[in-house]
Amino acid sequence: MKKIALISQDSLVNYSLSHLLSQRKEMQIKHVLASIDEEKIRKLRARRQLDLLIVCVSSCKRDGLELLSHLRGIAPHIPVLLLSSSEDEHFLLNFIRCGCKGYLDKYASEHDLVQAIETVYSGKHHLPDTLRQALQSEQTPLPHEQLSKREFQVFLKFIQRKTIATVARELNVTAGAVSVFRSRVLRKLNFKSNADFIFYALQHHLLTLPDTQCCRAPG
Repeated sequence: MKKIALISQDSLVNYSLSHLLSQRKEMQIKHVLASIDEEKIRKLRARRQLDLLIVCVSSCKRDGLELLSHLRGIAPHIPVLLLSSSEDEHFLLNFIRCGCKGYLDKYASEHDLVQAIETVYSGKHHLPDTLRQALQSEQTPLPHEQLSKREFQVFLKFIQRKTIATVARELNVTAGAVSVFRSRVLRKLNFKSNADFIFYALQHHLLTLPDTQCCRAPG
């Protein structure tokens, strides 16, 4: 049986997916987490309690960037299926390029859900034709994809215009360490200042949307 962990803050989605798969012998949702906890996920994997992740993300880039910052730490070791209602191709491609093996619309049928799980679990991509074609047309890795895991996390934090102190607190590292990683990102991406983070983010559709256009996180 495939043991699945669901990463979602939407209680209705959690209930619906768990209910849909509850009667199946070949796959079941065994764990429901509110966020990506890399340490817990690694422990579940080590205990053979996890075979696949379903990550539910809104079309809001604010929570999307936070999820992206963690994906490098879990994919490619664990197959990840992205569940979202977003129709923003660039938004979805960022997740696929960070390691997600598949994408499924939140309103998909039970049959589509099961098929997506089977495909992703087998190591193949489960993508609509438009996303598949867009992914194939972008064969050359983007500059920010060459960053290390920690550099990538710092990079995404600065895109959100967070201060060094805030980044240090959120990543549980020293301010000095953040400055070092920031310097590495500046060098690798040929940036001169924080303004370059914003310009690059706009170019590659990574910039957080204003609150007026963005759904708010629960609580």
